[in-house]
Amino acid sequence: MVATAKARRERRWRALVLVIAAAFWPASAAHAQNLSFNELKFGVLAHDAHFLGGKEHGIDLNPEVIFASPIGDAWAAGLPWYLRWMAQPRPTLGGEFNLSGFTNQYYFGATWTWLLAGNVLRPGDGVTFGIFFDPEFNDGLIVSNRPDRKSLGSHVLFREAFELGYMVTPLVQVSAFLDHVSNGGLAKQNQSINDVGGRIGVRF
Repeated sequence: MVATAKARRERRWRALVLVIAAAFWPASAAHAQNLSFNELKFGVLAHDAHFLGGKEHGIDLNPEVIFASPIGDAWAAGLPWYLRWMAQPRPTLGGEFNLSGFTNQYYFGATWTWLLAGNVLRPGDGVTFGIFFDPEFNDGLIVSNRPDRKSLGSHVLFREAFELGYMVTPLVQVSAFLDHVSNGGLAKQNQSINDVGGRIGVRF
């Protein structure tokens, strides 16, 4: 029964990822503009969201810094569209700090961000979409019998994140945010943590 419930949660997460990817892939891959600049982010997230199979609790504070891609716009512009969309990863460093004593997370990796549409409601605004992938480090429990703690299987996990944003101005963005951490089945225990919330970003 436990294994079946776990499998259902994993299927639910994978289905959500596929829906997000299907919704934004055509725009991000073929038509969208790569965004590459320095940005500070701050988020307030629901820790281990229950509708995605969560059982830990509390709010996570999510500071993050994203740097401009080392790949220049001119070089990326010369690539065909099916390569250009992924040519400008932005180095990223951040953390998610739980206010209720549950799992804290720290991560570094790469973010890809695209402008899907500009001048939507007024000049200078825009709708953006971003993805993140790379390692996550945590202070959670590798194996847990507690009803309110996850068995993560490792203190080093894979992290994927998705962000749908609105650029209020070219310098300020608000966004909806979702991330997922797990060990990808590489350990016997693999209970994922999924956070959902909102963030604000400021360009610098």
